[in-house]
Amino acid sequence: MQGIAKDIVLIIEEEPGSAKLYSLIFRNEPFDILYATSISGAKEIMEEVPVKIIISDIINLRGDIVEFFEHIEFTNPLIKRIIISDYIDSNIVSDAVNRGRIYNYMRKPIDPKKLIVTVKNALNQYNLAKHNEQLLLDLRKKNVELHKTLKELSAEEEKFRNLFNSSADPIIIIAPSGKVLLTNTRAKAICNNFHSSCEDANIFNVIYSDTPVSLKSYISDQTRDIDQTIEVFMESMDTDKILYFELKAYPLKYKFKHSTGIILRDISLKKELENKVIQTIIQTEEKERRRFAQELHDGIGPLLSTTKLYLQWLNKPDSRADKKQIVSKMEETLEETVLSVREISNNLSPKTLTNFGLGPALQNFIKRISTVSAIEFNYNNRLNQRLNEQLEITIYRLICELINNSVKHAEAQNIDIEIIKNEEIDIIYSDDGIGFNVEKKLEQNNGAGLINLSTRVLSLGGLYNIESSPGNGTKVYIRLNAN
Repeated sequence: MQGIAKDIVLIIEEEPGSAKLYSLIFRNEPFDILYATSISGAKEIMEEVPVKIIISDIINLRGDIVEFFEHIEFTNPLIKRIIISDYIDSNIVSDAVNRGRIYNYMRKPIDPKKLIVTVKNALNQYNLAKHNEQLLLDLRKKNVELHKTLKELSAEEEKFRNLFNSSADPIIIIAPSGKVLLTNTRAKAICNNFHSSCEDANIFNVIYSDTPVSLKSYISDQTRDIDQTIEVFMESMDTDKILYFELKAYPLKYKFKHSTGIILRDISLKKELENKVIQTIIQTEEKERRRFAQELHDGIGPLLSTTKLYLQWLNKPDSRADKKQIVSKMEETLEETVLSVREISNNLSPKTLTNFGLGPALQNFIKRISTVSAIEFNYNNRLNQRLNEQLEITIYRLICELINNSVKHAEAQNIDIEIIKNEEIDIIYSDDGIGFNVEKKLEQNNGAGLINLSTRVLSLGGLYNIESSPGNGTKVYIRLNAN
């Protein structure tokens, strides 16, 4: 029994001869023997060492042994008390048993074997009782700790359930078979709208994946990165509506069984915006092709037709026209054609931008706008060196697009443009025009300019923010990576 103190037997004996006899009897036993010649001496020893057994005669001890044993019964009842005496008095023996709660009463002369057996049995009982007492103490302590742990677990479970149910993202817990075990409030609402119910349903009959990696393979793959996600969708049973989600799965234990937690992040709006971006790119490219074709048709076509006529006149044998004059006219027409081609080419990729950089190119563009508009420009370019070609073209087209929008739609009187380069490139553009509702514009299909701006910025890994409202003008912040 671990934790049990050393076995100590205290003998109260005032006769040296009797003490010597006890020493002889217990000389080969594995417990320690201590001696006291009086009750007061015994008390002093008991204050110093953990005594397990007390052996005493009932008389001649300068004190009331029954009263002493009665006191021990109240203070340390585990101590075994043995009386050895040749004095026979039924009243004293009765008091020793009833009040002193003695373990045994033995008559003199002493039987050594019987005494040794009695002491060993008493020690075993003491140690067993002490061990049980310690077990009870440990049990009480464990019960207190368990109660505290259960209380903490209950609080944590309550916290988990609150977080679980208050999450804006749908959360579903499934069994390895795919059976839905638990859904939070958001998931339950979506399931009820798109499916009859998720309760006891199989997740693979509710959520689908159209990627090369199936949902079942993704969830069962134990080697994948914990942060890896998969794109899934949920289709309404009654309508053609589809919700798209980014799904993340992680292993957990639910009701002590291996399960999988699924978090769904609604990306339907993102998918819709991506589709709008693609459509806008296609429309913009098609619009640019048509504009280019129209400029060729309206600008270059007539000039080339005129040149063809001059050639036909020269080719007529009976022509009386002055050939020198016709050749001169042809040269003028061809020169005008070259200038028109240059102008069309300059509109596609300004020569000033290629040769001199972003600053001069924007100044030229602003100058051209200023000749046909009453808008006041405040242009502040803090770039002190050239940027890479792709970045310069993107910034040029972004600012040109913003200026064109202000000129066409904003009814602005002032436009402020500032370009700053630190670790990143910051572009701050503002006008004092009529403004507009940004969210409403994006929701409608006539927000192609905003989507085009978003596409250009995001293609370079940049950030942007548009602030505008009716009657308060427009302010656009753009941040691009300088590299």
